[in-house]
Amino acid sequence: MLRCNKVLNIAHRGGRDIRPEHTIVAYDQALVDGADVLELDVHETSDGVLVVMHDDAVDRTTDCTGPIKEMTFAALRECDAGYEFTTDGGATYPFRDMGLVVPSLEEVFDRYPDAPFVIEIKQEAPSIVDHFVEVVREYGVEDRMIGAAFDDAVLLELRAAAPEIATSLGESETTVFYLLSRDVLDPSYEPPGEFLQVPPTYNLEGVPVDVLHDGFVPRAHELDMFVHIWTINDEQEMRDLIELEGVDGIITDDPPLLTSVIEDLGAGD
Repeated sequence: MLRCNKVLNIAHRGGRDIRPEHTIVAYDQALVDGADVLELDVHETSDGVLVVMHDDAVDRTTDCTGPIKEMTFAALRECDAGYEFTTDGGATYPFRDMGLVVPSLEEVFDRYPDAPFVIEIKQEAPSIVDHFVEVVREYGVEDRMIGAAFDDAVLLELRAAAPEIATSLGESETTVFYLLSRDVLDPSYEPPGEFLQVPPTYNLEGVPVDVLHDGFVPRAHELDMFVHIWTINDEQEMRDLIELEGVDGIITDDPPLLTSVIEDLGAGD
């Protein structure tokens, strides 16, 4: 699924515009809405449980406060993971007191035994890579996931610990490819990962640049890399990325919208 000819619909945080991000109800709904891949972010609690949440603290999305790595899993499960979700600017909060909790990584793997994942290791210190690899192997997820991290050091550690896991390029690795892709590719260049996951514009040493120049996607494809663009929630931008740029996947907060675009363009076959 991750290496196919169709345009992948990748549910960012489970489709955070549709359901409370990184909750089971979000992942369930994303798959119903046509998502091909679930995007996860991983941290570890103080008692060593890997959990799925974007931020390193629980304040933004729950009714609790504090860093995840300073909380036990039991304490984290007391937080209302649907508390801050609203689609009308705060007039209503339809998922408060609905029993939504922050899921463990094992819970997600157990519930979705066939789903492909993009999994970003958010926590940098202390390292959780070895524990992460252990859980991935225990559930047999190695061949249906992409490992990601902004920190190149985390990616290097992941690749060394589990060379069988496909990875995206890190921030500095992506910058190197971007610069090379603007000219004739150096024949000695070997990409460190299989996937490029980038925004349409990129901050290069403080200067915003257009990542998707004419050579970016074709040159990635020359090297057997796949290009995923984040985070796209506008219908016309989705259409342009598929029709004009030829991207391999789109990471979105709105999976049902992307599903309708892909179906309309016949890009899902």
